[in-house]
Amino acid sequence: MVDASSGPAVVPSATVTATVLDAARRNAVRHPDRPALIGSGRQVGFSRFAVVVPAAAAGMARHGVRMRDVVAVHLADPCDAALAVHAATAAGAVPAPLPAHASAIELARLMNECGARFLLTGSGEEAVLALSATERTYIRQVFAFGDLPGATPFARLVDDQEGPDPASLVAGLDPLRDAALRLCDPPEALTHADRLADLYRLGAAAGIADGDVVACCPEDCTPPTWFGLMDLCLTQGATFAGVPDRAPLSLLAAIETHHANLAVVTPAKLRALAFQPEPPATGREVRLLVTGTADPDVVRTCRARLGWTVTFLV
Repeated sequence: MVDASSGPAVVPSATVTATVLDAARRNAVRHPDRPALIGSGRQVGFSRFAVVVPAAAAGMARHGVRMRDVVAVHLADPCDAALAVHAATAAGAVPAPLPAHASAIELARLMNECGARFLLTGSGEEAVLALSATERTYIRQVFAFGDLPGATPFARLVDDQEGPDPASLVAGLDPLRDAALRLCDPPEALTHADRLADLYRLGAAAGIADGDVVACCPEDCTPPTWFGLMDLCLTQGATFAGVPDRAPLSLLAAIETHHANLAVVTPAKLRALAFQPEPPATGREVRLLVTGTADPDVVRTCRARLGWTVTFLV
């Protein structure tokens, strides 16, 4: 298992997905009934994650994804997003996260600027919007979680038993040079070594441990932090619970529903929670992971009124 709190013990010969998969397999044995990822009405366990990612990677390769291809990822659900990013990486490709609520014109611009040739999206209106945006791009094929006309279902990738050995898909990748995540706005490529180093740094700051439950909305942090926190939960035996929107009440509902003991907030959300008229009565202490700097008075008020402590991720 990755000890993400022990310092930058990065293994340059390993891809970030190989590292996360290895730890997830061990956690599947230790915690067979514990969810690793919780999304909107569904969850993914450690075992399911460890099985689906390599299977989907093989399916993606059979459907034309090649080493170093850029795969745009337009997903806000943590279950789907984590599976998509690691399946693309396990196929030797480079995932490029897109903002969930961008317009079709903006999505097309970002897909073209990052050089995407494939798209992984969900279902519903936002997925339809992303699919329509591909008409103005060089996207060759779309994979979708759910029923999306014109797209290949992600489930078909997983069920494809004739794909290549996933281990062969990343042969020749250099973790120190090859990109593991392509950021679109502003443009930046993070290598596998970068992602692993970020994982250890984030682990040291967040202090996520076995059995923790982390509540987080993707709009409250950058893509590297969002995926890094999910990876930390997968490696440390914790649970990552998605929050559907940025409203403080949605975060409080997720904390209560999933019994979260850690929650990610922006400085503005920290202030809103600290000074809300009716402090929540959760009956448990929650540690807030702040994605920026905050006024010391807000931190003290949060502790005094809510009994919650604050940790800064920056």
